[in-house]
Amino acid sequence: MNQEQLQHYKKLLLSQRDILEDEIKKLETPPAYENVPGDEDEVDESTDYFNTTASAGDLRDEVGRVEHALLKIDGGTYGICEATGKEIPPEVLEVNPVALYHPDYQKELNK
Repeated sequence: MNQEQLQHYKKLLLSQRDILEDEIKKLETPPAYENVPGDEDEVDESTDYFNTTASAGDLRDEVGRVEHALLKIDGGTYGICEATGKEIPPEVLEVNPVALYHPDYQKELNK
């Protein structure tokens, strides 16, 4: 992979990280609930909090995958399957810039 391609993927990943971090901030901003909650409101608020926390956790996991891909770019191993050492096709990286595996190996994992 040439430097131009690596810079392209780095821009994609940095943009993706920014979007994810913005979304995490939105999820972690406490909602403005009414001041006089009833029993049903407390249940709804607890459910909302649980769902929001789970969503933020998923997004943090995705940020971790983006950070891993950025480290791979810096280390010169971006776009190389972590299991087989084969080059991951550009069309795969374009759709999923955090891809770790060559499509053939990924198919085997999904079986």
